[in-house]
Amino acid sequence: MNRQTSSAGSDVPTLPPRQPGSRLRSGWVALLGCAGIAVFAGFLWLVEHTAPPPLPVLVVMVLAVVGLVVGPWAYLAARRLAGEPAAGRILRRVLAVGGALAGAGVVAAAAIAISGTGEPGMAGAVAMFSILVAGLLSLVGVVVFPWLFLLTRTVTRERAARVRAEERAEVATHLHDSVLQTLTLIQKRTGDPVEMVRLARHAERELRGWLYGAAALDRDDLVAAFRAAAAEVEDRFGVSVELVTVGTCRLDERARAVVGAAGEALTNAAKHAGVTRVSMFAEVADGQVVVVVRDRGRGFDQAVADGRGGRGIPDSILGRMRRQGGQVAIRSAPEAGTEVELRMPVARA
Repeated sequence: MNRQTSSAGSDVPTLPPRQPGSRLRSGWVALLGCAGIAVFAGFLWLVEHTAPPPLPVLVVMVLAVVGLVVGPWAYLAARRLAGEPAAGRILRRVLAVGGALAGAGVVAAAAIAISGTGEPGMAGAVAMFSILVAGLLSLVGVVVFPWLFLLTRTVTRERAARVRAEERAEVATHLHDSVLQTLTLIQKRTGDPVEMVRLARHAERELRGWLYGAAALDRDDLVAAFRAAAAEVEDRFGVSVELVTVGTCRLDERARAVVGAAGEALTNAAKHAGVTRVSMFAEVADGQVVVVVRDRGRGFDQAVADGRGGRGIPDSILGRMRRQGGQVAIRSAPEAGTEVELRMPVARA
């Protein structure tokens, strides 16, 4: 590829010069197509005022005239649709249908001529009519179809560009209203590490929720309740809660019980596990909600914990779930972390 150097010293790639005669100019091709239309008009005048020639000669003449009319426009359409495989296939099918129709007419005309049936000149009329109809259909296809295709593509691209511009504007607005303002506050509070961590965690939670469509506005939505519980634990104890949700449902008594138990599991992990990050997975499917709260902290011996008579797990998790018909499974061991699994039948979304 040739390159030219601009005044600023940068190399700007340029296209190689077009070779003379490598492609016919569109203007000459269009002029040839207009000449074909004029020749077609003259051919119709000859058919009307002169005796019809023999069938083979008539077929050759009609094919030549129709080819002169359709060929240039088909060439221009093929050039215009270069690089569009789907449009090129449709264009080829249009021309193939036209050719098949013309061929069928010629075969029918030859059969009439050989059998000697029908009125004089009937074979020529059949051949000419079929070829002309095929040529007209092909001409409409190669002229109208590219125009419709390009118009549709242009409208689609403009709509996509407008949607992308709106999305970029929305992203810029949200970043300005949330993340950038939070960063400004962090810069002003560099002397308070605890406040800086709280602001950063709040910005992370808000941005993650916005990016992944997690910001539920419905207060009666299960996912919104889970997120509120996770946010409360983050703000109270300074830990980060990684929340992943799949599906949702309306908040009823059973769903509220699950939210309360999950919040207590998060609180226990934040208070006793000695970690800075807790994960929580919640899925609503097949008429039940499954929640798993997991940490990689210090864990505990369940036998010892049960013997101490603490009320947090028995009342806030086990009792709350069982009163609503739910199930709880707690897996933990010293220095091996803790996993709390909650299962509750709920109304379908």
